[in-house]
Amino acid sequence: MTSLLGRPRAALAVPALLLLVVAGCTADPGPKAARTAAASAPRATAAPTATPSPDPTPTEEPLPEQRLDAGAVAEGAPATVSGTGAAVVQVLRQGEFGVVAHLDCSACTGRVVLSAEERMSAWGEGPAPLTGSYLVDIFKESDPQQEVVVRAEGPWTLRFESWNDLPPVTGVQQGTGAAVLLVGDDAAAVQLDYVPVDADDSMTARVFSAVDVTESGNPDTLLLGDDVAFSERVDVRMPGVVVLGTRGSWTVTPLP
Repeated sequence: MTSLLGRPRAALAVPALLLLVVAGCTADPGPKAARTAAASAPRATAAPTATPSPDPTPTEEPLPEQRLDAGAVAEGAPATVSGTGAAVVQVLRQGEFGVVAHLDCSACTGRVVLSAEERMSAWGEGPAPLTGSYLVDIFKESDPQQEVVVRAEGPWTLRFESWNDLPPVTGVQQGTGAAVLLVGDDAAAVQLDYVPVDADDSMTARVFSAVDVTESGNPDTLLLGDDVAFSERVDVRMPGVVVLGTRGSWTVTPLP
């Protein structure tokens, strides 16, 4: 399998991180942490009524008519595209690596959404101004030609890069909003502390180890999150990648 996160750096050597091998993309499983796929929760059944009405037919918002091409993203060669208003953005991944999208919608108004046509939940969504970094492609068998949908009012910029090209960070990290961190510390775990920015905010976090792999050869990975403040120890060894999907504030602390 092709290694990912792996070139020695002048100041910090980061071990290899393997790309996840999965058949497709699923919705985030919810607030409980898990290293396996989340089980389906039982559905609530409404009490019968004398004159039941049919369920409404779900409607999907049509794709924007504007189409933009960001070009190719490769190791050491990011791709950047700018636009105004809603658009479908094409980007070509040249190589096997996780693709990080950095969105700058600081001059936008209204509501901002960064998603894809077949996703059940957006990578990022919230009121403008909105900026953040999102892991938009981690699947080894995904199509190298990807499409990202931006829904916004006003000008914005998207920059795509390999997660191998993220600047390594060490020590306690604090921030606000969506982020992708390449953690270079040798650590047994990380402590994640989260505070939502408002009642509509939530946190979805993914932690990938660059030193531990599962029996299938994939990196040891844990997914967790909630829509209320929490403080959680994540037992995934570092170095690795920490992905934070939120508008709220967070602290990531490597633990010995």
